[in-house]
Order: sequence, then C-alpha cells, then structure tokens
Amino acid sequence: MNKLNCELIQARRLPVALAVMLVLSCSSAVMAASKTYTFDADFDQGSLSGVNHSAVSNQLQLNVVGTTFPVMWIANAGEDTVTKFDTVANVELARYRTWFGPSGQPGYINHLNNAYAGAAPSRTAVDITGNAYVLNRWFDNRKPVLLKILAEGFIDRNGNGVMDSSSGATPKALGDTNGNGAIDQSEITDERVAWAVAVGDQNGLGRSLCIGTDGNLWVGMFNTQRYYKYSSVDGSLLAGPVATTPTLGQPSSGAWQPYGCLIDKNGVLWSASLGGPLGKITNTASNTGPYTVASFPGGMYGIALGNNKVYTGSNNVVFDPATNTSAPIGGMSVGSSGIVVDGAGNIIAGNYAVQKVSPGGALLWTAPLQANGAFSVGIQVDSNNDIFQIGYSSNRVHKYRGTDGAPLGTFPVGNIPYTYSDAAGFAARNSTNPTGTWTVTFDSSAAGTAWDKINWTDLVPAGASVQVQARAADVEANLTGQTYQTTSKNSPLPVTGRFIQILTRLNANTTNDSPILFDLTVNSLQTSCDVDKDGDVDINDLNLIRAATGQTPAANDPRDANGDGKITINDVRACTFKCSKASCVP
Repeated sequence: MNKLNCELIQARRLPVALAVMLVLSCSSAVMAASKTYTFDADFDQGSLSGVNHSAVSNQLQLNVVGTTFPVMWIANAGEDTVTKFDTVANVELARYRTWFGPSGQPGYINHLNNAYAGAAPSRTAVDITGNAYVLNRWFDNRKPVLLKILAEGFIDRNGNGVMDSSSGATPKALGDTNGNGAIDQSEITDERVAWAVAVGDQNGLGRSLCIGTDGNLWVGMFNTQRYYKYSSVDGSLLAGPVATTPTLGQPSSGAWQPYGCLIDKNGVLWSASLGGPLGKITNTASNTGPYTVASFPGGMYGIALGNNKVYTGSNNVVFDPATNTSAPIGGMSVGSSGIVVDGAGNIIAGNYAVQKVSPGGALLWTAPLQANGAFSVGIQVDSNNDIFQIGYSSNRVHKYRGTDGAPLGTFPVGNIPYTYSDAAGFAARNSTNPTGTWTVTFDSSAAGTAWDKINWTDLVPAGASVQVQARAADVEANLTGQTYQTTSKNSPLPVTGRFIQILTRLNANTTNDSPILFDLTVNSLQTSCDVDKDGDVDINDLNLIRAATGQTPAANDPRDANGDGKITINDVRACTFKCSKASCVP
C-alpha cells in the first residue's frame, strides 16, 4: 500500500475498526521491509558469478563451465608494482607498489627493465573473495616480501573517512620513512594494501605462491628448497619450513626448487620446479602437519590444475595423481612456459604462439603472436574464458578469444610483466575451492533500517556448503566500504542501513556436487510500537505513545506506528492491535 493511499484512508471518516485495520496495513508498508527471491527474475536482480538458473529454473546451482573475477593481477617485475587489470574493459584499474618508490622516496631501488634485481615481484594469487596477494622474490640477499591487497573495503590509516588508493597507472608513493629496510604499516599510504610482511628465508628467493583450501597461503623458497604457510588474514606464520625432500617411503625424484604452485580440492600442493621434478605436499589445510612430501619426474616450468590432473609447461606433460603416471599433453605442439586450464577443462599453453587443446588431445586452435607481442611468461584465463598472454618484454598483456584464438588486442601494464601464477583466481575458484556467488542489493526505502533475519531454503550435499553474508549502508555507494557479516538461517542480523547487500556463496564438495539455493528472504526488524524496547508491546508502550501525541517523530520512531510522520491517537489504536497479550497487559 503506498503512502498516498494511507493518507487518504486516514482522511476519511470510516468506522473505527475498519480504519484501524487499514492503518495497520499502512504501518506494515512503511515500517517493515521484506523481500523474497525465488524465481529466475528475482535472482536476476542480483549479480551471478559462477552460478546459474539456466540448468534448472527458479533455483541457483554452480556452473558446469567455470569462471572467475573480471579482474587480473599482473606483477610488474621491472618496477616493483602490481597491476589490477579489468579483463572486460581491458584497462588498468590501479597500480600498487610492492616496494618503496618512486625515485626520490627513501628505500627506492632502481632496476627498471631488469626483472632479476631488487624486489622484483612475479607471483600473484587471488582468493575466492577477490583479494590479491603478491610475492616479491628479492634478489639482493633479503627475505621475500608478501603483500595483501583488498578487493573491497580499505584501512583508513589517516582517519579521514574516505579511501585513499591508487587509480590508473600511477601508484601511490611508498617510502622507508624510518630507514629500517622494511615496509611498516605506518608507511603504507595506499589504503587498499592491507599488510606487507617478510617471509621465508634470507636470500630464499620467493618463486612460489598459492592459496589452500582453508584460504591461507603457501610460499616456496627457490634457493633453500622449502615451503612456509602464512595466514591470509594478517600474514603471520602458521607452519614451516617444510623441506621439499621427499618423505621416507614416498615416491621420489629428488628434492625440488619451488617455481610456482597450486593446491587442489583435496588440499594437495603441487609444485613446478624449473627443470626439476613435480613436487607434492599433502595435508596443507593443517597448521601442524604431518606433511607428506613426494616428487615425480617432469615438474619443469608453469603449472595448471584441471580435469583432476596436473599440467606442467615447457615439457608439456600431464600428470595423473590417481596413477602417479605422466604423459605428453595430447595435441600440444608449441613451446610453452605459461600453461593454464579453462572453465571447460581445455588446456592452453605458449611462449610465442598460443595453443589450445581439449582434454582428449584434440587441437582446438593455434594463435600466432600479436603485433607488439613478446615472449610470454604466464597464461591466464579470464571471466569470459578468453585468454591472456603475459608479454614479458613488451610491457603489455595480449588477449585472444577463447573460442577460436582470434586476436583481441594488446594492452599496456607495468614494466616487465612477469606472472606465473593464479593471477585471476581461476584455479582458486574452480580447482581449489569450486565456488560461485550470487550478490543482490535490496532497498528498504528508509534510512537507518534495522535488519532482522535472513532465511533461505537449500539442498546441500555432504561436504558442500551454502554461506550467506550481509552488509548495509544508508548510501548504496558506501556498501563496498562495509564489512560483510556472516549469518545463519533465521539468526539475528546486526546490520543497519537503507540498503542491504547479501552475498550468497555456493561451494561444491570434492566430487564437484553442487549445492542448490531455492529461495532467500530478508526481513527488516519490526520496531514499531515497542517504545520501551523490552521485546513486547503492552500498556506501557501505549502510554508512552499517548504521552507523545502531537510530537514530531524521528526516522523509524516506534511511536509512529502508521508511519505518517506524526504521533497521534491513530498510532495508539494501531499499536493496540499489536499488543503481545490480551488487554495489553505488561
């Protein structure tokens, strides 16, 4: 019932009982907000990423063909920065410093056009919520440095209430103001950068970074042949060192030097090794171990997961963990350093030319290097299953249409882009934690709305999950600055604001069985009439309303039961029908 109709009802001379009943209808329309999403059209009011209602209507399930975020994180090894790149608009959204700079800032190290000096970031990883992690390798006898960059929200270090962060190709300055040779929290000026910590071993040379099933980070030291586990929340050490020497009694082709890693849905870490064996570490979700270590022939260069297999570049080998056997990747004939598996399980690799083959070994296409192209150090799949080649010496990324390899352009990033890793979160979302999200925003039309509960109906196979989070703000644009609150079915929801944004995450189990979301309902808190906020409506509340007759209520004032912006005898009558006990006794 709209506001105009409510006002007309109140202006007419109707029988008291009828008038009060209609006033109650007006009260419900103004004071309470509720929305149920259950049909395809309802779900389409939000954003679907990795989930669909096309397989079965009027419900959400995970996609058969995987996808990821429309954002890619490219480490620029020659200038100690990382680029946040929009893979749909094909533009650099922001650039962040991973070490001190630019020239003139204390602590700056000039190694432009040299990817093998200074901090030299090259490994990035993206978690299932979109946060990015970047690892500085460090070639100058220092410990590698690991940083976290937030996908949403910020750390208001200067207390001005707004996000101060990079936009476009010019990163915010970063200086070693205290001269201690480390990035301190107080020195970080870009408020999207959550933290930066030294990791691993002195002169360890960090050449491996991947995200586990628990969301935490494994970092590999090339020189010292060890892995460490770090918290994704604050960068604190959780476990390690774990030596790459195979455990007694396990398959062994010797220890290896970490050169890129990925973790599968069973929590097994697989590591490339720059010409050495393929490494394996089990039980990575544990912080205490034991960690079983093994190695197999043929780890080589880049690494990819898909089709329950492990693929390595340079040698173009596929490894089957079920049988511990290796074979050439069928149909793959180009030289490769970068390698990746797309959402349909096809394998893409290349150095100069880029080639795509099916899981069964059929050649799907071969694409020559584009104009302004260069030797590639990394291949990525974007949210549309198109392909990006990281052009090492071109300072650009090169895009190809995923269906046929047609050239889609080359686009500038930073100096010497160098990224052997899960730079778009594709492996994290499809191999490590098969997941998809539905995000929707509902407008209550009233500032300061107190939200009550969210309820939903789902079907969850064993080992799968449906997770719901919410955040609220009076201004829709401010939602991204709020922290999501996790909730369970029909539990109190401590968020307040006109707009509520709900993120529902569907996670498959290890056999890729998808949960199903049938419907979701959100309700605001019913605050009208309970003036003394004791959880009921009784004569005490009625007396407080009667005593306030003629006053002007504040927004969401429980005394203004009919929401007409006035406190009158009509509010007393409306609340009489809401009394918790007969005769409105306390």
